[in-house]
Amino acid sequence: MVRNIILLVLISSTLNIWNGPTKKSDNQGVSEVLTKFSQLAFFSTKNQQEKSLPNVKLHLSQNENLTWGSFVQYTIDVSDKADGDSKYGEILNNKVLLEIEFMHLNDKQGLNQNRAANKKEPNHEGLSLMMESTCFACHTDKEIMTGPSFSEIAKRYEINKNNITLLANHILEGSKGQWGNIEMPSHPNLTVEETEKITAFILSQGSRKNHQMLTGLEGMFQIMEKPGDLEQGVYLLTASYTSTSSIKGQQSITLPIK
Repeated sequence: MVRNIILLVLISSTLNIWNGPTKKSDNQGVSEVLTKFSQLAFFSTKNQQEKSLPNVKLHLSQNENLTWGSFVQYTIDVSDKADGDSKYGEILNNKVLLEIEFMHLNDKQGLNQNRAANKKEPNHEGLSLMMESTCFACHTDKEIMTGPSFSEIAKRYEINKNNITLLANHILEGSKGQWGNIEMPSHPNLTVEETEKITAFILSQGSRKNHQMLTGLEGMFQIMEKPGDLEQGVYLLTASYTSTSSIKGQQSITLPIK
């Protein structure tokens, strides 16, 4: 359908260009036709991509009357035209992400800025590489699993070129004895540049106190303990899925805490 419309518009444009009241050179006419074609192709591609955005739905065990320190269970439903549907087990866990960010309730400007950023900003390249690899099988953002959390790593290593090079080498070649008896397997499938991007992301994300990332279609997180004399706050939750076509779909909701 879209292709037929493009052809009709091109034919019409060509006739208008070459048979219009003002005669134009052949080169100029061809140039204008190509320009119109490029514009139409762009809008057609854009519309097709918008229509094929993955559908992401975030469900919470409760979203009202939440108190400081309470636990919240969640599930994420994902459906994508090309990749399939999570209810049929067709969506990979490591491709699904939940971002949890705490903000003061009166910081409406900051909340709106974060919403806008979540809509516009692509995933950090280091995060994308981690989601393609096996990193989240042993590591999480704030909790201890088989390996240290991002926050633990960030506490030990400040963000600088030397530490990024050091940790990137640990990822690439593997290491042992850095965190007790935990052994870090090698990742020969990654390049030095890729491991440096992963390391930069880990150190950056690990240092963010009020921001947490979780992977998977379901899980649980804890609301922080009441910070000082703050009476109310709000969590911004963003569930997202990046398809095999590198198209990202997401849903954001706010969660008041008091």
